This record gives sequence, C-alpha cells and structure tokens, in this order.
Amino acid sequence: MNNRIKLFLLYSFAAGALYLTAQTQKPLIEVRSVVDTSVITIGDRINYSIIIDRKKGLRIEKPGAGINLGGFEIKDYNFPEPEEKNGRIIERFNYNISVYDTGKYTIPPFPVAYFPSDTSQKYKIIMAPAIDITVKSVLSGEDAPKLKDVKEPLEIPFDYWFWTWIILGSIVLIGGAYFAYKLYKKKKEQGYIFTPPPPPRPAHEIAFDALNKLFASNLLEKGRYKAFFSALSQIFRAYLENRYFIYALEETTFEIMRDMKKKLEDRDLLSDLNNVLSLSDLVKFAKYVPSEDEISHAKSATMDFIIHTKEDIVEKEEASETAVIGNPDDVEIMEKTQENEKLKTEE
Repeated sequence: MNNRIKLFLLYSFAAGALYLTAQTQKPLIEVRSVVDTSVITIGDRINYSIIIDRKKGLRIEKPGAGINLGGFEIKDYNFPEPEEKNGRIIERFNYNISVYDTGKYTIPPFPVAYFPSDTSQKYKIIMAPAIDITVKSVLSGEDAPKLKDVKEPLEIPFDYWFWTWIILGSIVLIGGAYFAYKLYKKKKEQGYIFTPPPPPRPAHEIAFDALNKLFASNLLEKGRYKAFFSALSQIFRAYLENRYFIYALEETTFEIMRDMKKKLEDRDLLSDLNNVLSLSDLVKFAKYVPSEDEISHAKSATMDFIIHTKEDIVEKEEASETAVIGNPDDVEIMEKTQENEKLKTEE
C-alpha cells in the first residue's frame, strides 16, 4: 500500500513539473484567427474571431471595430471581457462578416503590434493567419431550377413599326459611316481630327506633388495621425497602381506585397514598402500612435522608394531638319547632263 502511494505521488509530481515547464516555455504572445465555417452561400454570415493569448502585463495594440478584412463586410462585432488564466490574458475580438459574390476569398492576415517590454519603444508585429473562404451560389445542387419542355414555335406577325425603325437605323448607320469616312480622310490629311491631348503625367511626378502637399500640411502638428497616414497610404498605393499596373487601391497590404514581389527584386525596397503600409494600417485601424522616428522613417522610405523605382522618361530626339531631295545617283546624272549641254553650247 505504501509503495502505491509513493508511486502515485511520484507520478503527480512529474505531471506537475511537466505542466509548469510547458507554461514557462509559452511565448510572450500567441495570435490565432478562427471561423465557424469556411464554406458559405451568398449572403450567409461568418463568425470570424481573432484570439490573442499573451503574458499578463504585455502591452499590445488591440484590433478595432473597423479592421480591413479584404472583400468581406463587417455586419456586427463584439469584444468580450478578457479572461485571466495562469498568469496569461486571453482576449477575443469577434466579427460577424459577409460577402455578396461567389468564388474563393481570403480573409487577410491581420497585424497585431506588441511591445516586448515596458521600457521598449519599438513594437514587433505578429500576424493573425489568413483564412480561405469559399462562397457558393444559392442556385446549385438540389436547389437548381428544373429544365422545362420546349414550347411550340409562335407565329410572329409582320411588325411595321419594327421595320420602320430598322430602315431609319440603317439610314443613320450609313450616315454615320459617311461621317466617319470624312473624319478618317481629314485625319489622314492633317494627322489628327481634333487637338491632341497632352501626354499623361508620369506616376512619380503625381506622387511627389501629392507628398509635398501632405508633408506641408499641419495634420501631424494637430495630432491627426490617422488622417495623415490614410493620405500617405493612398498616395503610395496610387503610385504603385500607376507605375506597376496592379490594383493597389483596392488590395490589402498582404495582397500588394504578394503582387510587388513579382514586379520588384530589391529586398530593401520591398521591406520599406511593407513597413510603411503596415504602419499605416496600424494607425488607421488599430488607433496606434506612432513615434517621431517612425513618422520620419515612413516619410523618407516613401520618397526613397519612389525615387529608386520611378520610370526613366527619355525625351525623343527631334528629327534633323536637313532633308535629302531625290536619289544621289539621279543628282550625279543631272549634273553630268548639264555639263554636256554647256560644252555643246560653247562649241
């Protein structure tokens, strides 16, 4: 009996030691993203949650009510009270979302900023993983409409109004074709029909003008960080769209980085791009207040990226005004003929 008690106590002690070891080996913060279903039909709602499991006292920037979830629309949200367990804080941020088109969608990864220590002024980023969602049509499977038998052909009476409009339309079409021919002939003679529009401005010039106006504004002095970084992100995304022809204004930061890795090989520039867009997302959606160093770095990184990636505009050389008239051989023959005629006249 004593041996059994000793053995039980020994196993209990070992189990407790393993549990304490597992608790001490837990990271400072863990972030998970979960949904209640990954396959829905149009209009159905998904319960999407971001779960943050962190060490007690660890500073974080919490997700807000208006986070960017790609093509999904937030219908409702609720943030329950945090739970404390074994020296850790567990928080849930629940969102009720929906989408109104079929296909495959991705809830993008969401960045959560945290500060490793109370004295640290620099944050680190941990991502809530992306989740793939499939949206099916409601008219599929057993609910698809049944095919009906073909009806008997109907006799269509002669429609005078229909043929009247056909004749009038033909006259308009012929007149339009004649007018188009006249315009074509005029273009062939003059080179253009109307005054040609000026060439579009390069993407980097538009971006530089917008950045100069933004940097000269007093948004930062008034503490309007969200407005400043929203404008900075918009200018940066518009430049990427006009320069690299990607849908940067409609994409998330995750989707932009995915597309830009195919367009640009410079890792330093890609890192600057990711840092600026991620910081802008934190300020816009997580109410993060950036430091002066972060603001200065975001400004310089944006300008450097555009400077190093702008298109080289090569001005076309003007054509030489000197023109050669006729064939050189013909000119030589003409000169010899003139000399012979001059000799005959002198004789």
